[in-house]
Amino acid sequence: MISASEFVSEDKGSFKTYVDSFLPAIAKVPVDSENEMNLDIKVGDKVEEGQVIAHNDFESIHSTVPGIVSDIFLGQFANGKQGNIANISLFGEFSFVGKKLKKHDWSIFDSKSLGFMLRDYGVVNTFKSSVPLYFQINTKSENENKILAVRLFDDDPSRVCESFISENFAMKVIEGAAIIAKAACVSATVFLYERGNSEIRKFYEQLCDEDSDLYFDVCGIFDSIKFISVPVDVKKYPAGTMHDIVFATKSHEKSISKKHSELSGVFSKFGSKDLFIDSITALSAYEAVALRKPLLDRFVHVTGECLNAAAIIKVKIGTTLRQLAEQCGGFKRKPAKIIINGIVSGYNVGSLDVPISKLVKSVEFLPKERAKIQHCEVCVRCGKCRKICPVEIWPGNIYRAFKKYQSGDMLENDVDMAVLDAAKICSECGLCNSVCPSRIPLKQTISLAKNEVLK
Repeated sequence: MISASEFVSEDKGSFKTYVDSFLPAIAKVPVDSENEMNLDIKVGDKVEEGQVIAHNDFESIHSTVPGIVSDIFLGQFANGKQGNIANISLFGEFSFVGKKLKKHDWSIFDSKSLGFMLRDYGVVNTFKSSVPLYFQINTKSENENKILAVRLFDDDPSRVCESFISENFAMKVIEGAAIIAKAACVSATVFLYERGNSEIRKFYEQLCDEDSDLYFDVCGIFDSIKFISVPVDVKKYPAGTMHDIVFATKSHEKSISKKHSELSGVFSKFGSKDLFIDSITALSAYEAVALRKPLLDRFVHVTGECLNAAAIIKVKIGTTLRQLAEQCGGFKRKPAKIIINGIVSGYNVGSLDVPISKLVKSVEFLPKERAKIQHCEVCVRCGKCRKICPVEIWPGNIYRAFKKYQSGDMLENDVDMAVLDAAKICSECGLCNSVCPSRIPLKQTISLAKNEVLK
């Protein structure tokens, strides 16, 4: 772990509210995901706000505005991949924007029904990337004594979006977590909050105070599911990966189980087979199930030295990066790089016409002097990636082994497979990328190795 101070966003703690984005005249809605989608529309169709326009067995994609489907084309997504995008020209009456939404009693539904609602309203889990929550709930359903972990802070210190949501929508986040806990049939839930944030700390510490009104309110929401809150030191990076959360929770459990004997041993088997979400996912689950609102928008942290202003903007999915920049007063200087989802662990995109999708949490516009040269050179075997790795693997070795695998020269022996097998414990924090003098895409290569070799 290293100090997170060099990565901390200059906007941290400065946003007390958010602004609604301008409505796009043409919403460019991504209609593909990691899994193949079935298109439910064609060019010329009239659609309503919230109408399903694509689906598969685990997720639905909705039109984020009312209008006419003017085009369906292959375009670039915010994660650098390509897929189908539906151009929807704004026309007609809104179903959700400007409407007062009625809250529904979700406690009357069983876990299966709640899962179907999360699927049909398009909720995805953005804890690490963007995965249909319904898929994860069903994948995790075979585990006994399941744990739900809710991260209430940003895992990338250059973002502020998750912390903002946790602080400003705390009760909705808690209730959304309760919905997911019931849908996934978990036995316990742990809320992990930033130790240094006084406002968040005061609120979430009450979750474990049996004398507080909040404790009784939350007990009613969670019914018979046990829950605790755990402070996390975010001054070190990484602090929000699955590995870090498990370690922080088990360490904290030892200190509280003496007072709360019913928690003793509950988290003894807490690990990678459990369900990990962020505050964004919890809020989406609340809106989907309690308000019956599909996933149509995202809170996005828009920042960067190239902009005239920074903001938290509630953005319609399908709004372009160009339109976000315009809402922040435009550019005071030309951006040389556009970073999605954080300096440390995010993606670089090359166009202002890339649309906001479900996975986007932040957009940063960087000037030329802050854009590092990204020409990949030969590995010099300096060992810096190994020294900085928080889980003590050697990213450079995994990179070389995977390149052998791709070229077809990989030998089928225990040494080769053992090197690649180490990729399983990588948290993909991105620290190896930040220190590599050869600018090798170590994190991205390890992610490919997991998906292609170790799946």
